[in-house]
Amino acid sequence: MASVSLSRRRQRPTGSNLKLRRLTQAYLAPLRNVSPSQASVVSKMDQIYELVEYLVLDEQSVTSGLFPRYSKDKDVGYVKDSIYAALACWACSIAYKRLDDDRGRETELRQTAVKTMRGILFSWMQQAEMLNKFKSNNSVTFALHSRFDLQTGMTLTTPNDKHYGHLQMDLVALFILAMVQMIVAGEKVIYTQHEVQFVQNLVFYIERTYRTPDFGIWERGTRYNRGTPELHASSVGMVKAALEAVNGFNVFGSCGTSSSVIYVDIDGHNRNRTTFETIIPRESASKTTDASLLLTVGWPAFATHDSKLFNQSVEKVVKHLEGKFGFKRFLRDGYRTEIEDASRVYYHEHETSHFHNVESQFPMFVAVMYITAVIRGESTIAERYWEKLQTLLMDDEDVPGGKLLPECYVVDELSYRQEKATPNSTELYPQNPQEFGHHVWSNSIYVIALLLHESLLHPGDIDPLNRHLPASHRPKIFNKHSAFQGSMEGDPVVQIALIAESARLQMTLSTYGISTQTPHEVEPVQIWPSWRLVKVFECLGKDEKLKIDGRPPRPFGPLSTSKVYRVFGDTVLCYPLLFEVADFYVASDPAVLIDDIKREIEFIARRWKLSGRPTMCILLREENVLGPYFDHMMDLLVQLKNGFVNGIRVRLGRVHQLLNSSCIEHVDFANSDDVEFDIGRLEEAEGPGDGIRSRQSLKEATDDETTKESDFHAMSDNDLYELLTRDETERLRGTAFAIAVLWKRHGPEFQVGHVTLHDRLERLYRVACQLRMWWLVRYCAGRLQKTVNSLAPSITNLLVRGKQVTVGVRSMREVTVSTPMAPSDLFSLLFSCCPSDEPQMACIQQELIIACADLIGQTPDSFSGVLTVRLAWLADAIQMLLSYVRTSELVGNSGKQETFYSPPTPTTTGIPNEIRKNSIYDLSPTVVKDVLSALLARKVWHLLTPLQTRRLNGALNRMPEGFYDRVWGILERADHGISIAHQLLPQQPTLSDMTKYELTFAYRIEQMMSQIAHPEYRQILVELLCIVATMLERNPEIHFGELLDCDEMIKKAFLIYASSTNIKNTEDLTPFYQLDNIAMNTSTATFLTKAVVEHVLQGRHLSRPIDIFQSPRRHESSASTKETLESPINEAERCKVQ
Repeated sequence: MASVSLSRRRQRPTGSNLKLRRLTQAYLAPLRNVSPSQASVVSKMDQIYELVEYLVLDEQSVTSGLFPRYSKDKDVGYVKDSIYAALACWACSIAYKRLDDDRGRETELRQTAVKTMRGILFSWMQQAEMLNKFKSNNSVTFALHSRFDLQTGMTLTTPNDKHYGHLQMDLVALFILAMVQMIVAGEKVIYTQHEVQFVQNLVFYIERTYRTPDFGIWERGTRYNRGTPELHASSVGMVKAALEAVNGFNVFGSCGTSSSVIYVDIDGHNRNRTTFETIIPRESASKTTDASLLLTVGWPAFATHDSKLFNQSVEKVVKHLEGKFGFKRFLRDGYRTEIEDASRVYYHEHETSHFHNVESQFPMFVAVMYITAVIRGESTIAERYWEKLQTLLMDDEDVPGGKLLPECYVVDELSYRQEKATPNSTELYPQNPQEFGHHVWSNSIYVIALLLHESLLHPGDIDPLNRHLPASHRPKIFNKHSAFQGSMEGDPVVQIALIAESARLQMTLSTYGISTQTPHEVEPVQIWPSWRLVKVFECLGKDEKLKIDGRPPRPFGPLSTSKVYRVFGDTVLCYPLLFEVADFYVASDPAVLIDDIKREIEFIARRWKLSGRPTMCILLREENVLGPYFDHMMDLLVQLKNGFVNGIRVRLGRVHQLLNSSCIEHVDFANSDDVEFDIGRLEEAEGPGDGIRSRQSLKEATDDETTKESDFHAMSDNDLYELLTRDETERLRGTAFAIAVLWKRHGPEFQVGHVTLHDRLERLYRVACQLRMWWLVRYCAGRLQKTVNSLAPSITNLLVRGKQVTVGVRSMREVTVSTPMAPSDLFSLLFSCCPSDEPQMACIQQELIIACADLIGQTPDSFSGVLTVRLAWLADAIQMLLSYVRTSELVGNSGKQETFYSPPTPTTTGIPNEIRKNSIYDLSPTVVKDVLSALLARKVWHLLTPLQTRRLNGALNRMPEGFYDRVWGILERADHGISIAHQLLPQQPTLSDMTKYELTFAYRIEQMMSQIAHPEYRQILVELLCIVATMLERNPEIHFGELLDCDEMIKKAFLIYASSTNIKNTEDLTPFYQLDNIAMNTSTATFLTKAVVEHVLQGRHLSRPIDIFQSPRRHESSASTKETLESPINEAERCKVQ
């Protein structure tokens, strides 16, 4: 009866009970009662678990939690391989979690991943001292290691480990990114507050990757594997992704407090972002592309959401690196090839040429392409790469399922010649796992791809952060700490708070309808200089037990100062660095200040990616507002009041009104007792600026330009004391020279009248800034060795666009900077390369670096054809242009007298006659920037003489389009090389060691041309090489069997010209430089072509005889030869730089 009644109840269920049972049946049913489809899913999952157990789990160290690179390696654990193994285990645990498995496998796999991540953390925490040193010195010596003892997790002590490429910024970034993904999914990776502080220091470690050359993902540095690091796009991109993921993130998960939140320098992130987007699709200076970019722009980083950049990067990798058996890592990579000598750490100098077209191919990247395509929803691409991946699996009876993914496919040594001649024409064989064991990294990625293909894993499961979506499309997560939440459509509104330093200035501005606030009026909100906030942030990440300091004293950029901070219970608003009184003198030029304010507003609006509006605090000082620049400053303030500046929407308001819509950062990591301030907050000024005299008191000051420093060398100390004790404003330049002479004799701390020489010169510097005596300002700044805070980022901004920067002067020392440098190293280099008796030269070169960086960011075309920015010559070019401008009339190309109009300068300069001053050092920083812009834009150059044009083009190091490719073509047909400026460029091993499209070849040409002393000669040399290249392109039978000496050829061309014009002095080439390229019979191209043709005929440089019974095509070639000889002008015009 009981069974009957039970069956009846089952037949007549109530509606609510039926709904409940349907919802819970999948969870309550025992495993044996699952449906056939469910059973097949469980069966698939179990098969994959067996595969993971064999390929991954069995290789983990039971003590350290690390993984080896190969299964037979029992000694060394690799961090990168361990992270990908952890990701595979974590992905499998999520798949089991979706099945609601009750056999403990989900927990086992999850904890395996956590143990691996904590094992890596433990190993790195043993190197906390090195990390602490790296924050202030980005040296290879202090890099966190990328491999450790497999059993103990401790640092390896083998001799080879000292030469290993440990400096891998992408590795630390990958760890942070994987850690955040796992914590978002609910895993507990970080346990203690000490670990939180260490993770914060890992962020400090990678924030300056944009200027840190490293060894990259392949641990070898440049393509040549010579132990030289370089800047890699894959590293910078991975860091960008990691910083975006961890900013404002709580590493204790949803249960954490504000003490476990990680902070990111938003300006540091922006510089990494800008650098990354500038470099790609190129990988580095020596690598035109690299398969590692697939991991950067795709899974797991998704470092760019710009479809154009993504497609360009992937298409370039596919075009150059994809083969039948996978992807090459990069061109001429010798790793795992049969001819590589694996016993050597580095290659020989020209060894990479042996690996051309016979590089090993890695199927792992086929799996990466599949994973990325699945996550991005590109089903056609995913299906194609999955089918290809199946053909690349190799059989192995020991592996559950009988298949595994080999590390790479290798070209058989017997097939080298055929593969070199015809790439992808031979069958490659897979790397035998019997020798090293299977490759853990490759098979970990294969496991994730397999889970996605079997639909056991959803794309969102391995990307819970939704990194594959743009920030604005991701789900919004409320967090009181700032995070990258994306911005509204279009640029955000930039909020502006105008702070007047005194009530007197406020009253003056109010009469013109400009409403401002004083520091007293905004209370309890405090106005801080950014350096005071830097002092607070030095507590961030500090841990006494680990013996690590906090945030390095790096300056805050405009994005960081656009936040509102809650510090010690107070609300703090910071004003940007450009308003700092103690900053570089450039800000003392009101015209520069106005331009910088507009540019920063535009920059903030374009780069702001945080929730809340940016709030910019504009500090108005009397010295910058009142005076001759008042009208220009008022124009800016009126624009702010009207709500638009250069097309950017702004909102001018009172501070308390702006707070509600601001981006607010809570500073909870520091206590007021922990910070000792050496900089006060902004207080309301009672009178003129502190330490600066009023302009009325300085009206009698003079700057005698005839005074020379050498006049003071013979003076005694007493005479110099007497000069300094007088009123310093009578002869400012003489006072500066007197201080400099005493400085050399006794040092900067020597006291005169109870004031040190350093303080006296600093005071004089501030007075000169107020009076805008720019020669004296630069002289004092040079003696005080003042530098711009943004110098290192500006250099990097030029470098990542493929430019080099040469600092110093040829008469003393010139150094070419081709890789990013730390600010301290750049500072030392700059002042060591400039003469000590001309300290202003180091300052003007800093101005030029900043100006070039700004200009290349705004108008990149201005630097087209310029590979090397040679600062000394650039200053000379500005000086030359100024001397041409001062000439009221110039002879035009047509021979008529034409009026020369000065290059336009912005109306904000307010100094229309300043361009007529004698020296570049007398110009204001604004005019220097304006003249540089006019120079690079080549305005009114058509009115210059040929000699002047050649000098300017040579000084700018400007090259015609495709110049370096054409020089490569010449070198291919010059058996004994090319001689440029008495330096030999040999044909071999140059052609075999380099490739046509890499920057290193162009850098080599620039290095040779940098030895030329006169810019006009350099330009003639460029014209010659263009003519030679043109002749070779039109006449394939020409082949130079001996050295092509460019200097001798130019000399020969000049002798031909001198002979035709009866010039007696054959040592002075000035008449030759003055020839233009317009007249048919009297141009440099005519005589250079004659010299080249004569050289060809005399040397019999023909690779084959000329057949008089030639085909029409040959006849056409002959006609082109005649055209080249008789009419060189048309083709020379192609090579001429306008």
